[in-house]
Amino acid sequence: MKVEIEIVTGLLESGKTKFINSIIDDRDLEEETIVVIQDEFGESEINTVENKVIVIKNDIDENIKFSFIQEIITKYFPDRIFIECNGMKSVNSIIEIFEDRVAKKSCSIDDIVTLIDGKTFRLYLKNMGSIINENTLNSKTVILNNTEDISKDELDKIIGDINNLNKTINILKYDLDKEEYVNVENFKDTNIFKIFLFALALFGVTYFMSRTAIEPGAFKKFYTQFMSILIEGIPFILIGSFVSSIIQVCIPREKMMNFIPKNVFLSCLVASVAGVFLPICDCGTIPVVRGLIKKGLSISTGITFMLAAPLVNPIAVISTIYAFPQTKSIVITRVLAGIIIAIIVGLIVNLITKKDEIILKNQEDIVDCECGYCTEEYLKGTGLKIKISGVFIHAGDEFFAVLKYMIFGALISSVIQNVITLDNINVPSGKFASLLIMMAFAFIFSVCSTSDAFIAKGFLDEFSIGSVMGFLVVGPMIDIKNTIMLFGNFKRAFVIKLIAIIFVVSSVVLMVIT
Repeated sequence: MKVEIEIVTGLLESGKTKFINSIIDDRDLEEETIVVIQDEFGESEINTVENKVIVIKNDIDENIKFSFIQEIITKYFPDRIFIECNGMKSVNSIIEIFEDRVAKKSCSIDDIVTLIDGKTFRLYLKNMGSIINENTLNSKTVILNNTEDISKDELDKIIGDINNLNKTINILKYDLDKEEYVNVENFKDTNIFKIFLFALALFGVTYFMSRTAIEPGAFKKFYTQFMSILIEGIPFILIGSFVSSIIQVCIPREKMMNFIPKNVFLSCLVASVAGVFLPICDCGTIPVVRGLIKKGLSISTGITFMLAAPLVNPIAVISTIYAFPQTKSIVITRVLAGIIIAIIVGLIVNLITKKDEIILKNQEDIVDCECGYCTEEYLKGTGLKIKISGVFIHAGDEFFAVLKYMIFGALISSVIQNVITLDNINVPSGKFASLLIMMAFAFIFSVCSTSDAFIAKGFLDEFSIGSVMGFLVVGPMIDIKNTIMLFGNFKRAFVIKLIAIIFVVSSVVLMVIT
């Protein structure tokens, strides 16, 4: 029979020994021979009962090795081993011991428990965030101690932070009155309930609109436009989330920065053509850019990539060729205009932002990223299996964080498209006015760059090619759904300035080029 391994970790005075004692005193274990390996010594002592509990203190200032575990198993024949870890050491080193093929034959990890002191959680998270992140990510259970004197709001924030780091973790707290560990409300259930309410509300609105006096054709048009935006955008958001996750979890900052020229203009130039190698549309660039900026990429370079990538995307280029088979100049103009505008906007952003200015929402938070896999400390020494797991967990967080803004943006865009049509607009004869209308349509329609060329072709009956270029170039850079996604990820003041710069620069460049 395999020896059950219980790994207990946490910072000093978090209650590790007290927790182990509470488990040892359980009647279900009274017939077991238990060994407790202490890699850290606090004020409390392990209870020994009728020589059934053997306490071994690791006095050597080195990581525990499997040979040490083997000696204990051979000498004491334990049913269960508790390892009280040093909270300042990486719990990965302990976990990796039991992932060895030989170790798996004689041992199996039953639980990994992290003890957290509710009173000092914020302080430790601020100063030793990488340690807490790593321990929480690798744990199956978290125990909260000393929560009696903190407010419910503060406790909810702590639980929320833990759930952000590890979506599947089981959270308990010590109940002083009952003198036992009890389950706390799991935020996963709350989130599921919120999703259920949102789905119910969406169904209610849809049902109401279908049963009222709204013209069936208008409702069908709204529904079709809304769903088409989502169907076009969601795959690219998913791709963008995975690209962002791979960059943040697998690529150290130093290696990434080696590929970026230090000169601002050259870095923007490189960023403007990088989209050729990352075929994602405008929906997917936002999570990628957010990840790159978190990793240390300059704001100007990140913004240049965000604006140019959808236009130089090979899929978008091919779709434009198919939409305008007789007018190849449109394809060339679209790509060149996009690159020029993106570089100019990037350079302007470089001038109006400070070197270390924080433009991302929550970038200044204690935890750099909610998934916890992104810290440079955590990237060092982690195995392939852990990194793959981190990519998927991080991608899920990124995807759902961006998706909610896209859904809202798609909803608004669909409503506006049903209100504003060519039938109720007088098309002006002036070149500049026509260009502005096409740019406005691009902003409202929120069509992905991989399919907008076919819609743009339909405008040629009413507008000149020069005006239609406004739709083809500006749409992939900024539209309603992207604007809402930007407001959800970047600070409001920065987004407002960025949108204004994009429209002004685009107007000037397109007037000159076309």
